[in-house]
Amino acid sequence: MTAEEVFHEVMKSPELQSIFQLSKEDIGQENFNSKSDYPVVEIIKAIINGQENHRGKDAIFQTIQKQIMQL
Repeated sequence: MTAEEVFHEVMKSPELQSIFQLSKEDIGQENFNSKSDYPVVEIIKAIINGQENHRGKDAIFQTIQKQIMQL
């Protein structure tokens, strides 16, 4: 599975939509290669990208921290 395919599978998750109160329509329009208005979607992308690029968990965590600090 490609990173983009993993992203789309995660976005389909009813639990994700429920927990973060995201509408199915908004989530359906999300794109792996463009910036999202939802911080949680950007964090999910950072995790998927980190795994795809074989980055360590510390590097992935630092990326997420930087994103959170920019909120």
